[in-house]
Amino acid sequence: MMDMTEDLVDDGEFAEVEEALRRQDEAMALLERLRLSEPAIAKAQETPGGGRREGRRWPTPEGVTLELHDGDGWRVAQCSDLGIGGSKLAVLPAWVNGPVPARLKTTTGPAVLVLADLMWRDESAHKGGLRFEFLSQEERELWADQLIDALLARYSLA
Repeated sequence: MMDMTEDLVDDGEFAEVEEALRRQDEAMALLERLRLSEPAIAKAQETPGGGRREGRRWPTPEGVTLELHDGDGWRVAQCSDLGIGGSKLAVLPAWVNGPVPARLKTTTGPAVLVLADLMWRDESAHKGGLRFEFLSQEERELWADQLIDALLARYSLA
């Protein structure tokens, strides 16, 4: 009996879909192993704002880093801007060709591990955009609080 997805796409497209799903499964398994090695994150308190800041990105403040895991170790990514829900990379590493585990760090709190999904790539400029997928709403809120604190400190509004 033939799988229904095979009826909908030709062999080349089916192979691409299978490869993308395999890469995502591998990234999720690696992310889960990496999460176990990081300190536990305490549940965040409810924050106001209703998600209005989700799509905004700012120049990356000093002390805030995005690290991508290449399967062997963490590599600092060169962000041109960074937000709660994603980042634009000034230099997209050649090995990023799908979802990869990422670590979001500030100088004031614990690292937050996320799955960074490649949303777009500019081959000629070697740039790309990532979208962050958080394990929980608490981790998303923790990252939002830490990033906003770093932005306030940068612009001396704290």
